[in-house]
Amino acid sequence: MSLIETLSIQGIRSFEPSRPQKLDFIRPVTLIVGTNGAGKTTIIECLKYATTGELPPGAKTNGSFVHDPKLTGEATIRAKVGIKMIDVFKQPMMVTRSLEATQKQNQRSVTVRTMDATIKRVLPNGQVQSLNQKCTSIDSELAISLGVSKPVLEYVIFCHQEESNWPLMEGKLVKQRFDEIFASARYVKALEEVRGLKKIYDQQVKSTDAELAHLRQVKEEADAKSRDLAEKKVRLSAYEEEKRKVTERLEPLEAALG
Repeated sequence: MSLIETLSIQGIRSFEPSRPQKLDFIRPVTLIVGTNGAGKTTIIECLKYATTGELPPGAKTNGSFVHDPKLTGEATIRAKVGIKMIDVFKQPMMVTRSLEATQKQNQRSVTVRTMDATIKRVLPNGQVQSLNQKCTSIDSELAISLGVSKPVLEYVIFCHQEESNWPLMEGKLVKQRFDEIFASARYVKALEEVRGLKKIYDQQVKSTDAELAHLRQVKEEADAKSRDLAEKKVRLSAYEEEKRKVTERLEPLEAALG
């Protein structure tokens, strides 16, 4: 089982961009308690973003997830979210995602984009392995390390409060999310591949059966010819024996005539 030990937040909502603030999670359960606006939802959003790379609803266009640049008087705010964890293989690792919020002059809207995502893992031999989003899929690596698929993280464990009623949505959307959670699409795809392979193998078996029937017929013909050859060899041997006897009988006659 994987375990998240520490969450580091810098430049997210009310968390100041000048220095990171860390939260340590206590085993077996950590309760997050606070008044409205204290940042409880922000912590869950940061956990979701760190593990899935998904921003909260509307965060890309209105910039509400990153510290407001107007509060610091700067055009650009850099933010960072990191988690320190133990993966399913009992190895320590750290995940960091960096964001940038930009507000252009004479514009109210704030544009948010992810700058980088990295994974640092301590290998069993003590060496540190570093991966970034340029050389691998961070989301796929995290799904393996956490032992939980991205849909489960996004729709169940770290589901945003504004989307927590998704089981009551339109049936088609609910089915789509359940399919993602239980990976039924992958199951159906695997089943289709199995059916396709079965069709190929059935055709190969059919072709092999036809070839086997032909070879069986050839073998029967070869066996018949072998038996015929054996009979002719016996007859030939008998003829040679008869020839030898006739020759022995002719030799005295030939000598008398000579």
